[in-house]
Amino acid sequence: MIVFVGGLSIAVSAPGQTNLIAIFVDPMIEGLDVSRSTISTLFAAGTLVASFGMALIGFSIDRYGPRSIMIFSVLLFGGSVMLMGVIPSSPELATIVGLFLGFFALRLLGRGALNMLGTIMVSLWFRKKRGRATSYASGAGWLVGLGVLPPIASWLIGDFGWRETWFVMGIGVWVVMLPPAFFLVRHTPESVGLLPDGEKPVNGTNDDESTPVPAIPEDNWTVREALRTKSLYFILFASMAWATLGAGMVFHHTSLLEERGISSNVATTSISMIAVMNFIGNILAGRLNDRFPNNYTLVIAQSALMAALLLALVVNNNWQAWTYAGLLGLTQGMVLNTGNVIWANYFGRRHLGAIRGTTMWVVGVTSAVGPLPIGLLFDLTDAYTIGLWLYIALLAPMIISAALAVKPIRPAGWQETADSGT
Repeated sequence: MIVFVGGLSIAVSAPGQTNLIAIFVDPMIEGLDVSRSTISTLFAAGTLVASFGMALIGFSIDRYGPRSIMIFSVLLFGGSVMLMGVIPSSPELATIVGLFLGFFALRLLGRGALNMLGTIMVSLWFRKKRGRATSYASGAGWLVGLGVLPPIASWLIGDFGWRETWFVMGIGVWVVMLPPAFFLVRHTPESVGLLPDGEKPVNGTNDDESTPVPAIPEDNWTVREALRTKSLYFILFASMAWATLGAGMVFHHTSLLEERGISSNVATTSISMIAVMNFIGNILAGRLNDRFPNNYTLVIAQSALMAALLLALVVNNNWQAWTYAGLLGLTQGMVLNTGNVIWANYFGRRHLGAIRGTTMWVVGVTSAVGPLPIGLLFDLTDAYTIGLWLYIALLAPMIISAALAVKPIRPAGWQETADSGT
């Protein structure tokens, strides 16, 4: 049930994700009479400011539990999605302020809160099967959110308009997510007398006599301890590959393919291929992450992103466009699965929300920057070639960082906090 709710939370976060926002970019540019660089800059600014709220969300999840934060986030997120449809087209200042505030809310509550909640819940309830469970939740969530919703959004925009589509999606967020948030979400398995993975407790208890003890104790790192490890920074830098480069490619996906001579219909529908391959990448990464060091998966994923960037330089027909979209999706799925499980696998569950929140703002900042340079370079050169070469140059050191992101070993003298992770 937790895997189902986690996947649902990720699916519902779609209006705050780059993949779905990209469907609205061109209609909103036309409807609001703004340039591509302007909307890219406002998207980047909204994402950047929202990133600094990630730490607060993470600490709040640890303190108040996923259920309370999810109910609060769903209410605000649904309202914010609907308000995107009432952004004024004039005066210009009102348009700019409306876009900034809208992107800020979508990124903070969708990409931030609901996406983080979906993955953290699964990590709290699973240990040995964490990679596989996360692949089901994340894979299915992204498949529905980014495979089913983009074509629906595209159809609604074409038939009814982008403003009406934002309103319908906001109502959908409330209808789909509020009932499970109220009735199905619980904090940790220990909070209801269970253990992760259905593991049987050993005799004895932790400090709290009502808390079952796992057969294999879990080493839980505090935020301060995690920040003192090299692995954390290697993970962060490696994570920038998708957050910066992948987000930029997805944000400008339809425009890039159309600039290469691909039809608008193929450019739009190929986003569904991203979602399908995202699911496959999630499932594949889940198996790999439960069996092998997680940094190996990061290297494989970023190598697929490098292949996608190189293909984007020469894409000029439909099968290449679909292959390019598939490589983006494969990369996204593998990076998302690994990025979700690696923190709990490396640093434990007790302070997972705080650690995720403390680090996620960095990824958020880089994802804010991602679409901007390639958008600006397109406006200056009327082509994406220079921007693609810039991305290729940036990706190489990130692949090296992924290879170096090994699981940390607690140094001698550091006090262990090995417990059940409640």
